[in-house]
Amino acid sequence: MFSSKKNILVLGGNSDITLNIVHCLSLSPSDVTFVCSNEISNITSLKEQFYIDFYDFTLFSVFVNDHLKHPFDGIVYAGGKGGVRPLKMNSPEFVHSMFHENVFTFFELVRLLLKKRLINKGASIVSMSSVSSIKGLKSKTVYSASKAALDAAVRGMAAELADKKIRVNSIQKGWVSSDMNLDFVQSNMALNRENDLDKQLLGPIEPIELANLTAFLLSDLGKAITGTAILIDGGYTL
Repeated sequence: MFSSKKNILVLGGNSDITLNIVHCLSLSPSDVTFVCSNEISNITSLKEQFYIDFYDFTLFSVFVNDHLKHPFDGIVYAGGKGGVRPLKMNSPEFVHSMFHENVFTFFELVRLLLKKRLINKGASIVSMSSVSSIKGLKSKTVYSASKAALDAAVRGMAAELADKKIRVNSIQKGWVSSDMNLDFVQSNMALNRENDLDKQLLGPIEPIELANLTAFLLSDLGKAITGTAILIDGGYTL
């Protein structure tokens, strides 16, 4: 899929989605640097792996300055958080924490890399979004708003960076098999009387499918795609 060797940076936690992305990219002709917000065992095939709380902007800025030395051809932001709360419980602190991890950290990642000239001309940036950005569900107002803001940011960045041939896209994922046991997903199911998963006609998405789509968007095969939110939802929004 990659016509030449690429230098790729992945930020995320130790979820199955992120680990599948890292593994998939490590099988391609590329050097993968994985910055994980949760401590995990070392993944052997990677160029470099770091454990850092990149949601702390002070720590993250120091990390970028001290440890990232070579420009990247691909950048993946798979960080963020989920959560469900009814409207009356959407405190300013909850809203800020959701936007901080889902939107603001993505802004800071791109800003720091551009400032230090760590994004090559012709690079591709991919951020993990959600079908919730375009689909309303009970008690997911804040999560949905944060993902919609992320998708809007992608469009703005794509327009601004187009003169450098840098592409920016997001992936709007539906229900993913590996997420079904997470507390916030179970809470969401309980809050909706009917089984919302039944609306996803092709069933849950496997993490490897998200990894393959990410690899495609990073590759030269997707070089004409920018400013787009790619929907992978198994028919959920039909």
